[in-house]
Amino acid sequence: MAGSGESSVEFRLLMAYAQRRRPPNTQSQPGGNAPPQSPRARDRRKKKKTSKKLRKMLLMCVHPQREKDEQPMGEIVDVTSVADRLSSIVDSVDIRLEDIETDSPNDVAQQIVELLRESGDQLDRKIKEDRVLAQHFRSGFTYALFERIATMFLQEVAPSDTIPDTQSPHQARIALTCEVTRKLDAVDRHPMNMVMGFGAKYLQENFSLWVLQRGGWENAFEDKEDNEVE
Repeated sequence: MAGSGESSVEFRLLMAYAQRRRPPNTQSQPGGNAPPQSPRARDRRKKKKTSKKLRKMLLMCVHPQREKDEQPMGEIVDVTSVADRLSSIVDSVDIRLEDIETDSPNDVAQQIVELLRESGDQLDRKIKEDRVLAQHFRSGFTYALFERIATMFLQEVAPSDTIPDTQSPHQARIALTCEVTRKLDAVDRHPMNMVMGFGAKYLQENFSLWVLQRGGWENAFEDKEDNEVE
């Protein structure tokens, strides 16, 4: 398995996703999510994907066995394109809580999951007010805690029948893992890139086989409409 450091595909994908979810000044809106793409932008994106698919077909004609055997392992990924797809999936999911009911009020992981599901920067505000929670982020935020938070979040938010814009429940879980990582990384209580490394490791441990079986990240997250392009 590839490392979860800054050179890994998963780490670079998470960085691209975080950048994608950070709207530029020309597109920023209250609430956080980037605005829907214009028809012209969607046309450009579709043309780019069509060109990429034709280029891939040409490479397969020139080096068919190498493309088949080596592409998933030594994958060169357009992480921006995959991040766009992940972002569109997250936008299709309502992760907000209508009524917060905590079975274990002293469970830090559960508190964080609930705050992650609220809109805005509730987690960061809560950490500034809650010394116990702040302590967990300063010195107790380990991969084990990240793993528990991510797993609980996916169990609560990503049942397969509530994700309208995906071809597979795995796509939804991967997209939401990226969103959890982004939100946790935005909390300025830990070393730079530590949470991104945790997210990369979580993706590798839980989804790398599924991605590999589908020929790599770009193939696993092709838009439905791309399958119609010949």
